[in-house]
Amino acid sequence: MQDATQLHPRHKRSLAAAILSMGMVNLSMGIAFPLTALILARQGVEPGMIGLSTAAQAAPVFFISPFAPRIMRRFGPAHVMIAGLVLAGISFVLMALFPSLLAWFPLRFLLGSAGTLLWATSEAWINSLAPEERRGRVIGIYSAAAAAGFASGPMLLALIGTDVTPFYIGAALMLIAAFVVTTADRGRDYFGEAGTSSAMWRLILIAPAALLANFFFAAAEDSLVTFFPLYAIRTGMTESASLGLLTVAALGAIATQPAIGIAADRMNRLNLLIGLVIATLAGYILLPFTMPDAIATGATLFLVVGLANGIFTLAMVLVGERFRGAELASASAFTTAMWGAGALVGAPLSGIAMQVWDPHGLIVAVLLIFLAYLPFPVIARLPARKSAAE
Repeated sequence: MQDATQLHPRHKRSLAAAILSMGMVNLSMGIAFPLTALILARQGVEPGMIGLSTAAQAAPVFFISPFAPRIMRRFGPAHVMIAGLVLAGISFVLMALFPSLLAWFPLRFLLGSAGTLLWATSEAWINSLAPEERRGRVIGIYSAAAAAGFASGPMLLALIGTDVTPFYIGAALMLIAAFVVTTADRGRDYFGEAGTSSAMWRLILIAPAALLANFFFAAAEDSLVTFFPLYAIRTGMTESASLGLLTVAALGAIATQPAIGIAADRMNRLNLLIGLVIATLAGYILLPFTMPDAIATGATLFLVVGLANGIFTLAMVLVGERFRGAELASASAFTTAMWGAGALVGAPLSGIAMQVWDPHGLIVAVLLIFLAYLPFPVIARLPARKSAAE
């Protein structure tokens, strides 16, 4: 594998375009998730129903992901991303025009369809371009850019308000991102021939810790982004303070991902993954004891969300390490499907948990999610230890 400094200029340009455009995608999603929850809550919608609305955005992964690898190979990653960005922009405009629970179910489904293509394609594209010896660094930068988008979303809401106007900003960002991707290489040869096939679902047997991580991470992450403003308000904070804390949390992810990526290039990646999961659990156990002190809560969120995002980063690195070509496209589509499935399960689970134990049910739900994932990297590490001992 060639060094990053030897990458062809068009590949460097493609890496930059993919990372920058997905930063803008995550900025738009960082606006949309808390904004939809706050608007629906003001309309009197219960947390459980808000969770179902969030799940509607995740549902398309089950319809789009099985076809995503073939679409990537047929049209090439740049063309697929441009189409997804335009579709997302249209969805945001329609959500602003029709701000109601019933209208948002199909519109969030449409937005989720675009998001499925964008995340699956961008992650496969970036992994295909990243040199193995620098994979952690490259993906750490990508994860930091994604986190920067989420950090800026709540901050923008605090500055411009929580009416429907931010949806128009999200639409504009999608059009700008589409223009950025037009500057990238539009080749179609990144994942093999269009006619080749790869059994996406059997890949789970090869690297379950890597491929399942997104399910558990997304279940926890979407729950936190959707419900933390309500959680903070119900523990005595103001709406603006709750949005500010979401920004602080995402800033933690920005600061930590490059360092985690460097660590992933220098140490055993499964050991690092196990350590991140355990540290994340410890941070969430501490979080309720810091509420509603803004400084203590902000410091805790900064660390715990940064560590939790490292789980996503490590999983993406492991996918790129284990798969190539058509299988890389299929594995990336599978992890995107797992993200959607996690969001589909996590947000409704956490919303119901908050109704059962208001408001700390959110934290209990998140802890259970990460506890359920912990055995996978631990078991994956056991064969490696056995081989080393022999």
